[in-house]
Amino acid sequence: MNKNKLSLVIALVMTVAVLAGGWFLGVQPQLAQAAANGTQQETIDSTNRANQLELARLAKASDSLSTTKSELATLRASVPASMDTTPFLKALDGYASAAGVVVTTITIGDAAPYEAPAAAATPLDASSASPSATPSATPSPTSSPSATPAVPSAPVPVTDAAITGTVFTVVPVTVAVTGSYDQALAFTKSVQTGDRLFLVNRIAATDVDESGPPMTSQAWSLSGSVYVLGGTADAAGK
Repeated sequence: MNKNKLSLVIALVMTVAVLAGGWFLGVQPQLAQAAANGTQQETIDSTNRANQLELARLAKASDSLSTTKSELATLRASVPASMDTTPFLKALDGYASAAGVVVTTITIGDAAPYEAPAAAATPLDASSASPSATPSATPSPTSSPSATPAVPSAPVPVTDAAITGTVFTVVPVTVAVTGSYDQALAFTKSVQTGDRLFLVNRIAATDVDESGPPMTSQAWSLSGSVYVLGGTADAAGK
């Protein structure tokens, strides 16, 4: 190999070395940085999408906040955390005026801790009512079988484990009014749909004016319960 060819080979080798060095020192780091930037951009985009979804959820919750506060205020009025019955008595007076009845007496009993209703006992089956009776081996050909009437079962009480006597108090209330049947019916509907929860479980009526038309002037007694959120000791102290 002459001197010129050797110089050319050396020059080519040096050129390849320079190009390779340029690749590792310049191009390859730039490509790696570009790949890293692309990964970071994907992470940022994913985070932005998650933040946008959360902002949309918070905006929707904010829009319904006023509705939620209104519902909470209604529930607090229905079952307050105070034993003060003054607002309830004022409401009864308003219901009576609107219905046209006259309130004669209002009796508020002693508060008692709430007790969950017990499940009704299952009625005995007719076939087991008389265990000592011996069934006839052969039915009489002249006797016709009589179907035993089905005994209706009581509905299963609806309870909630979170409602106990330590957080819920029952206050018995009896309201006596005078008025016609329609007036008493309107009054009963008002007290059962008013702001304060008043569960009426008994209604009794007696004639007042026997000389007038029936059902026009009667004395009505509504018995039921109102409720207080909290135990009797806590509620009485508020």
